[in-house]
Amino acid sequence: MDPTTPGGVPPTWHPWVLGLATLVSGIVFIYALWPKWQVLRRAQPDSRLDRPAARILHTLKVAFAQSKMFKDRNAGWMHAFIFWGFLVLLLRAAEFFLIGFFPKLEAPAWLDAPRHLYYAVKDGFVVLVTAACLYALHRRLVVKPKRLNLSGEGILILVLILVIMLSDMVYEGARQVLLPDTASAWSWLGYLVAQSGLSGMSRPALETMQAVGYWSHVLAILFFLDLLPRSKHFHVITSIPNVFFSPVTPGNQLHRMDFEDEDQESFGVNVIEEFSWKKLLDLHTCTECGRCDVFCPALNSQKPLSPKQFTIDLRDHLNARTPQLLKAEPEPGPAVMGSVILDETVWSCTTCGACEEECPVMIEYVNKMIDLRRGMVLMESRFPKELNDAFKSLETHSNPWGFPGTSRADWAASLDVPQWDKNNPTEYLYFPGCNGAFDNRGKTVAASVVKTLKAAGVSFSILGNREGCTGDPARRLGNEYLFDMLATHNAETFKEEGVVKVVTHCPHCFNSFKNEYPEYGVHLEVIHHSQLFADLLKNGRLKLQPTDDKVVYHDSCYMGRHNKEYEAPRQLLAAAVLSGSLKEVETSRERGTCCGAGGGRFLLEENTGTRMSHNRVDELMQTEPETIAVSCPFCVLMIEDALKAKNLNEKVRVRDISEMIVEKQ
Repeated sequence: MDPTTPGGVPPTWHPWVLGLATLVSGIVFIYALWPKWQVLRRAQPDSRLDRPAARILHTLKVAFAQSKMFKDRNAGWMHAFIFWGFLVLLLRAAEFFLIGFFPKLEAPAWLDAPRHLYYAVKDGFVVLVTAACLYALHRRLVVKPKRLNLSGEGILILVLILVIMLSDMVYEGARQVLLPDTASAWSWLGYLVAQSGLSGMSRPALETMQAVGYWSHVLAILFFLDLLPRSKHFHVITSIPNVFFSPVTPGNQLHRMDFEDEDQESFGVNVIEEFSWKKLLDLHTCTECGRCDVFCPALNSQKPLSPKQFTIDLRDHLNARTPQLLKAEPEPGPAVMGSVILDETVWSCTTCGACEEECPVMIEYVNKMIDLRRGMVLMESRFPKELNDAFKSLETHSNPWGFPGTSRADWAASLDVPQWDKNNPTEYLYFPGCNGAFDNRGKTVAASVVKTLKAAGVSFSILGNREGCTGDPARRLGNEYLFDMLATHNAETFKEEGVVKVVTHCPHCFNSFKNEYPEYGVHLEVIHHSQLFADLLKNGRLKLQPTDDKVVYHDSCYMGRHNKEYEAPRQLLAAAVLSGSLKEVETSRERGTCCGAGGGRFLLEENTGTRMSHNRVDELMQTEPETIAVSCPFCVLMIEDALKAKNLNEKVRVRDISEMIVEKQ
């Protein structure tokens, strides 16, 4: 009688050995996983279960289809093959354990066809995963991309995956020689191994080879499992949930604070446990791939901010604090700022969202930066000295530059702009914002918007001196109390005046009204001037005369990445210039580089490295433009200053799209 069972496993492979190994591995795995799970359960709440259908679709696209991985094509295919192979080979791993626990178990005949098909697909992925791991080792050991940290842990994981793949080949090849009646063209990889190197071996040697293949496979799987919660590869477990719980609506998931809650002892984040569970899950999910660093405008201008290192430092601190956090009465931990993260790191962030756009596992960075700023500003009054006057001006004059609020409407004095009348409202309220009302360059943009609206016959008016700052710079700089005061005032004004539709040319105002004011009971139809003008052009209410100026468009972070509007300004520019005259720089759309003004940075000096706006101008100048078109008043200021500093202001001009439209009418 053939001593080998139908599964190809000698009955002397004692199932209890596998059972003991699996039990020990399971205990070791749970021992490492349980504390992390408990810390997440005890963390601050964060509502992330809205719009479940959208979350599922987003998870299928980003996590399972690996859509964001392909932003870096070669590395993307490498990781995607490993991930998809992991999913396909889960069934193969289950089969190995079934064979070990039940050596004499025979599969029913009706499973033959699907099993053969699975084997064919499985073998394909074994080859793809093997090739991907070899490529990954080549990248880490030979190419050494700057964004990757060379670590023994990463090499070990890749070697383990290779062991799992190679042991599958060896096991299957030996099985097909031992049981030639079960050999099948469907298991083509095992057949190739059997014919190329094993067919001439003796039966005892083949049984030994099969045993080596089997035990190498299952033990490598168990060891790999136990490494996951102890390494950066914990993301294998956390990445899919992290994608599912990531935002499915625009904005930075910043929420209103209850300053009247007498039980609230702390505001913002001062110690690691004050982060929400989702933000702590982010820390465990970081793959250390460094994609966030590649497009960070702060890091690329030599500021002390690496989004990757920021996350790693917080994660390591969280892991170190975990034993204390699990105690009934944990000892107070060190403040995050100063001991874990440098102040300069947090203040370098422009909140542009480039890091979040690149992250393949949907880690959120901006809201953590703002949480930490909130902790410093609200609990310690610790912030750059340049912000003292800005905060005072926002509080007393509702603008960051100290202009009296009674002069807010002066910009429109010669433009014959009607004031909003709630008893006879216009279709739109035009909201020029602080820049449009007080900055000389911003006033010209506001005037162009007004002239264009009039030329198109749009019914609009302004609030004049009743308008106030949206509070965007205060919130991004961590002064949530001041933002709350400004937003509350504006919200009350909108409700009292019956405002429904708002047009703004400032993406920061747009973002606040659209994504943050609903928490203040105001649900506006918010329209950026590029969107309204594009609609007017489509409907024939705007007529443009195209010119042959060479134009390159600079995407605003808060209209682009934060609100996914890329097409409207391009539609306008396509009509304003001759075919072929509109250029695109490589770093555009979702990869557009920040001008350096966001996150309240326009109020702060850049004392370290090069200026972010200078870097952006260098990128834009690669297209040799005559005009740099923008759709944000702060981008206008930053890019114009950079052109002057580089003595390019006589050669290249900066125009808001509204100014270009006025010129072309």
